[in-house]
Amino acid sequence: MLSKLSISNFAIIKHIVFEPVAGLNIITGETGAGKSIILDALGLILGNRADVKTYSEFGEKCVVEGEFTIDSAHYAPLFKQMDLDFESVCIIRREIHKSGKTRTFVNDTPVTLGQLKRLTNTLVAIHSQHENTQLTESAFQFQFIDQFSNSMELRLAYQNALQTYKHQAQALEQLKEQQSQLLKEKDYLSFLLNEFEALSLKADEELSIEQSLAILQNSETLTAFLQDTVNTLSEGEYSVIQSLNQLKNKYRSAEAIHPKVKAVLDRLHSTIIELKDIVAETESLNDLAQHDPVKMDELNARLNSIQQLKRKHGVEQSNELLSIHENIADQLLSIGNIDQSLLELTAQVQKALALVKTSARALHQNRSKHLLALQEAIEDQLHALEMPHAKIQFNLNLSEHMNEWGMDELELCFTANLGMPLQSISKVASGGELSRLALSIRAIEAAHHQLNTLVFDEIDTGVSGRVADTIGQVFKQIALSHQVFAITHLPQVAGYGDAHFFVGKTENNQKTESTIQRLTTKQRIEELAKMLSGNQATEIAKKNAKELLKA
Repeated sequence: MLSKLSISNFAIIKHIVFEPVAGLNIITGETGAGKSIILDALGLILGNRADVKTYSEFGEKCVVEGEFTIDSAHYAPLFKQMDLDFESVCIIRREIHKSGKTRTFVNDTPVTLGQLKRLTNTLVAIHSQHENTQLTESAFQFQFIDQFSNSMELRLAYQNALQTYKHQAQALEQLKEQQSQLLKEKDYLSFLLNEFEALSLKADEELSIEQSLAILQNSETLTAFLQDTVNTLSEGEYSVIQSLNQLKNKYRSAEAIHPKVKAVLDRLHSTIIELKDIVAETESLNDLAQHDPVKMDELNARLNSIQQLKRKHGVEQSNELLSIHENIADQLLSIGNIDQSLLELTAQVQKALALVKTSARALHQNRSKHLLALQEAIEDQLHALEMPHAKIQFNLNLSEHMNEWGMDELELCFTANLGMPLQSISKVASGGELSRLALSIRAIEAAHHQLNTLVFDEIDTGVSGRVADTIGQVFKQIALSHQVFAITHLPQVAGYGDAHFFVGKTENNQKTESTIQRLTTKQRIEELAKMLSGNQATEIAKKNAKELLKA
């Protein structure tokens, strides 16, 4: 519960300290004194964003600090998840500078607004008369039904399944777009691949062709040189090999004379063999170097084809064409593989959709199972609030449409009068009826939701007399298990408070300041008397106020 709220430099509040009690806290005061401003300040430490009305003329920095008494069983695990130190008295502070810079602290540890909202989600719920329109919104209705029917886990399971389905469906669409684009390119890629495969380019082939052409283009010079080499070494009248053979024969005759002659003879023999190999290789080169116009034409045509393909693909080196060839082949292969990927992903999407529908049906069934009890609970509350003929009905139907709340279509129908048909709540409920319906729902919600503190900001607008008294009884009943704040203009409601706070305003240094004080019993009688008689605390009004408190 909220044990203390300190507000400094916020709108017309210079500095106030508000210390509510554990039960029903009544807040009254004149219009414009700052009752709603206090709730706006409370909203800041619950994670609401600051706006222009935050800024005050009293100081450069607005500071709102709240002390909450919390239980470890519910909050310690959440504090651990958020890497915050848990303390049974949790202090939340929000600092807002006129520059727009804000800082938020939980037990003096800086936190983000997202973290703050996650923490305060179950600390305080604020309901004002302006939020009665929420009753007509599906989001509010589904949230209320799911809390009453304990369907939150089922809804979370559905939402997880829906998220998975949406991600996979999006991936499938992207793959289909990719396939469509690739199919458009398929014919052109196939044409390019055929060009590469017809050419059958090999690594370093362009260099090899250029070298071969250089040989053929200089064949006469090369042939003459090679033939001269053969003649010199082997075929001439005084060829080198013939001379060495003669010399080798002479060495044989001297072999027996000197022991080292044999070594020289062996070397001569090896030299002759090496020269014969040179002759044979030269003759082979000579055969290859013969002028061949046909082969030259073939090589020039091949070289021209390679160079055309290089220009077409904008590359300098022929070996780069090999990489392009491989890439084109891979793209065409992926077009074939994408069909299989589409089949597999389509099956996954269908499976995910089936899980969404299964989860939605389970959620629908659990909701439906509790609707009658929920309708009866609301009607009981409405009957107690002087609406004896009120009836309410949640029309819940499973559809094919998916949203974050499930696959249910929901319509809240209502009638306050005997014999009148149930119609959509947006068409038939008056302001006072909406207020009582909202209060009934909040009372039931409090019993089924782990809220510590509930705030009702003039939710009793549009009612009076016995109805107002009954509303006070409802507030009192809720306050048996929850801390309740009720901002009201009705003395019948105010009389039920465990503590009564009055919000007023003073003028200091030509500036209006908002104040708040807890009323003593005497002051409370005075305030109730003014509320009963229209700001004039007559003796009769005071007597009625005493009777009201006594009752």
